[in-house]
Amino acid sequence: MYAYRHHFHAGNFADVFKHALLSQLILTLQKKDRSFVYVDTHAGLGVYDLSHPWAGKNKEYEFGVSRIFAADDYPEKMEAYISVLKQQNDGDMLSCYPGSPVVAHSLLRPQDRLVLNELNKSDSVQLKALTKNWSRTSIRNEDGFSLTNSVLPPSERRGLVFMDPSYDRKDEFSRIAASLEVGLRKFASGVFVIWYPVIDGEGGNELIKKLQLHSSKLLLQAEIHLSNANFAGRMNACGLLIINPPYQFESVVNIIGCWILKRLDPTGNGSIVNRLLTTSLESK
Repeated sequence: MYAYRHHFHAGNFADVFKHALLSQLILTLQKKDRSFVYVDTHAGLGVYDLSHPWAGKNKEYEFGVSRIFAADDYPEKMEAYISVLKQQNDGDMLSCYPGSPVVAHSLLRPQDRLVLNELNKSDSVQLKALTKNWSRTSIRNEDGFSLTNSVLPPSERRGLVFMDPSYDRKDEFSRIAASLEVGLRKFASGVFVIWYPVIDGEGGNELIKKLQLHSSKLLLQAEIHLSNANFAGRMNACGLLIINPPYQFESVVNIIGCWILKRLDPTGNGSIVNRLLTTSLESK
């Protein structure tokens, strides 16, 4: 895989795609009054300063969030995510990018709970400072893949576990699959969401095959493929694997994915993968 610090990539197309879908997953869980827990296994800093030298090195946000921040033609399914972007920035000036902890916190109800984990000690300290006044929020500093054992099952019996690892180790897919095997055994009804890069045409299928050895859960595979990379070496495709997806969530993927694709890749040569899977790789 590759060495990774997210500040270099904050606000890129992958962030836009995954966080727009994450916002809708959270809102879908809120259709029931009962509380739920949001577990973020690799939470990062929580928010990213786009004027930071790391963000400015390749300015990936210019090919991602910058292209949608000022949009006024977005579909209703994008509204929650864009509202979070606006809340975290001053007027029409895009200066920072909210990561998954801020997206989740901005949308959760008073009865819902957050568990945010970050292994990097420096980033964990900054995450604690950011969230010090957040209610019903706990910060952990451990291997993110261990959380499916340490925090599940939740007392609420409802929840969303979001995995967004760095993929800086060759065995990352195996570690994810092992973590999910534990999580699904302890919390079979939970919604599990895994982000993954697609590099050289390879991505989520390896993880799907591993998961299908241990589970017959319904899976939703959602990917976005831009037609080309904007500079040499840049990832131009990624995806989310959603285990126990909400009913008909594939329609949400289609709406959000197609709109983002049009804004970020107007060539018309990009594509969206959006398919339900069970015990085989055949589309349902």
